[in-house]
Amino acid sequence: MGQQDEDRRAAILDATWRLIAERGYHAVRIADIAKVCGTSTGTVHYYFPGKHDVLTEALKHCVEHAFARQSQELRQIDDAYERLLKLIDMQLPKVGPVRDEWSVWLQYWAESAIRPELRPVHNEFYARWRETVVRIVRRGLRQGVFRDVDADQVALRLTALTDGLAIQVLTGSPAVTVTVMRELLVDFARRELVAGAPV
Repeated sequence: MGQQDEDRRAAILDATWRLIAERGYHAVRIADIAKVCGTSTGTVHYYFPGKHDVLTEALKHCVEHAFARQSQELRQIDDAYERLLKLIDMQLPKVGPVRDEWSVWLQYWAESAIRPELRPVHNEFYARWRETVVRIVRRGLRQGVFRDVDADQVALRLTALTDGLAIQVLTGSPAVTVTVMRELLVDFARRELVAGAPV
């Protein structure tokens, strides 16, 4: 596949994941994707034989894009605690691209629950999400900024807390705003990891 084809394929996937975020996985039609891309349905089908092919690849594309952006920003921060706070801030579903990514991720969960063929990729992405936290915690242990903890257990609980709070924000729970979500996550990180903090 040449560069022009790669660019066109990426443009289709970019348009598709944004449509999924806006309208929902099952509401997006090939005609909608073609219209946003300024192309024909035949062109979309050239790159993706069926609707499920383009929608599934768009979900993967969105998650990969989010991981790449996250990794680039986190690498610029040396201190593990500051890096973890940055990761927390990057997970907050504020209005804009990050909220759209959360919408896509939420729909990926739902599709994986009913389509077993999506689960291996879903589980790989989820393992990467937890491993990001594990690496930061282990970094903090090496730097001496975190108390002695089980990095895998902290990562399991922090990712679960993050996801649960984000679901409540996305579904409009009155008790959980983006601000509340951040306060709870920062409090968890401080209590679990910072030496001298109350537990």
